[in-house]
Amino acid sequence: MRILISGFSEFGDNKVNPSRLLAEQVNACAGHGVDWSGADVRGVVLPVEFEVGFQRLRDEIGLFRPDAVLSFGLAAGRRTIDLERFAVNWRESSSMGASVVAGELLPDCPLALASTLPIESIFDKAKGACLPMGISHSAGTYVCNDVFYRMQNHFLRSRVRSGFIHVPPIGTDCTLDQLVQFASLAIGVLKDRR
Repeated sequence: MRILISGFSEFGDNKVNPSRLLAEQVNACAGHGVDWSGADVRGVVLPVEFEVGFQRLRDEIGLFRPDAVLSFGLAAGRRTIDLERFAVNWRESSSMGASVVAGELLPDCPLALASTLPIESIFDKAKGACLPMGISHSAGTYVCNDVFYRMQNHFLRSRVRSGFIHVPPIGTDCTLDQLVQFASLAIGVLKDRR
């Protein structure tokens, strides 16, 4: 089983993006010592730009051909690892100073697309491991949601499981080790449900 983990580069006032650290950890030597449940796991870091972020992810999907994609992004105001249920077909009019017009991401597409990850099973497994967990119903209307929506649309008629997870800043509420542990547990659930 091949699993692709994506994270984002730093943006705005956020000088450390834990989703980037997680994606880099997967590819680092330290990542080879993690129990990925026998899966072939690869990480990719995406730019924080509408459309461009997904283009980078799509390129990696084409090269790696994953069975599942776990896409991660920083939500600076949150204190839990949040599994996102829905991506919406909408974006706000600004993004880190870039000139972006508010409106639909993809014309003539559904208003929302759901995660195809087994959210409840992943949540229960991670909560049982005492990780700081939550479930959210919206990934917002910025670049995280842009990548999430385009990814779900890309995989709409495929068997690839995909979804988005928002993570809090690294600190007292969540550590990089906990993010790695969460990813490992999520991969274990995906493998068991294959």
